[in-house]
Amino acid sequence: MRQFIEKLFIVILGLYASYIFYPQNDLVLFFLVSIILSLLLDLINPTRVRVFIYICFIGLCFFNKLFIPYLPLILYNMYIDFGIYSLSSFLLFFRDPNLVTIFAAFISLYLTITRDSFNRFTEDNKIVRDELKEDAIYLRKYNEQLKIDREKNIHIAILTERNRIAREMHDSIGHSISSSILQVEALKIVSNTSLDSLDLLQNTLSTGMDDIRRSIHNLYSDSLDLKKRIQTLCEEAISLDIDLDYRLEETLSYDFKFDILSIVRESITNCIKHSDGDKLSIKILTQPQFYSITIRDNGRSFIEKGSSSSQGMGLILMEEIARKYDGFINYEFREGFKIYITLMKG
Repeated sequence: MRQFIEKLFIVILGLYASYIFYPQNDLVLFFLVSIILSLLLDLINPTRVRVFIYICFIGLCFFNKLFIPYLPLILYNMYIDFGIYSLSSFLLFFRDPNLVTIFAAFISLYLTITRDSFNRFTEDNKIVRDELKEDAIYLRKYNEQLKIDREKNIHIAILTERNRIAREMHDSIGHSISSSILQVEALKIVSNTSLDSLDLLQNTLSTGMDDIRRSIHNLYSDSLDLKKRIQTLCEEAISLDIDLDYRLEETLSYDFKFDILSIVRESITNCIKHSDGDKLSIKILTQPQFYSITIRDNGRSFIEKGSSSSQGMGLILMEEIARKYDGFINYEFREGFKIYITLMKG
């Protein structure tokens, strides 16, 4: 729009100069030819063709001086292609010098220079904007990874403290009760009195010892409720219709639970940000020799933008988790995005 307005102003000056200095001539042909050549310069990109158009117009100016009032219109494009060398065209004004045309030529140069500067500034601004967006994306991913690492470190710290308490219970209270049970057993052997009280004491100590063992076992195992955490993630993704099939009945270690939770979290995040889908299916099943995780969405945008050869940070994370448990990962971009992961037992 800016270029159109500027050229329109230059054309008006050219028309004014033509009708002021050549009122007795038919100027329509010269006006139309100049407008057509100017439009061709805006539409044609090959340099050779543009140079040919410039040569044709300069030849027309030598052939008929009635084209000279429209030289500023051609000069508007010529300066972009040839820079300061385009000023040599000012020699044509010696053939028909008039102040209006010369003034229009300087106005054309000024508008061209400012437009060129503005275009360069716009391009630089786009480059800076793209770099800022890229930095923002990396920063957001870095912050997300920091949150994951912080959460994992908190759980590890809790687990470490529980293990310390469990060891202390095992080393102190557990050994004391075990010794008491052995002493009661010895008293039963050497005592000639009624053994009912000793039997009751032994049963009480044995029961207490079993309770301590169960407590120690519970402290050593992590208290992360994997199914509940996954259900919470699904509920928080309000833009997705998530179908969850969770069938993990066995006791799992903390690291294993956290890795599965990381896979599910990354899959939900990718579906929301990249796949442009509204449905997500998550299946986490126990197989005889391995655990299987199947995640599928109905997205379209991710398929168009990405390809099977392009891997993001999420897929790299899932591949590392699969290798950690001697498993494998397969994924495809067909009728949505589908990923299949196996994690070996043992």
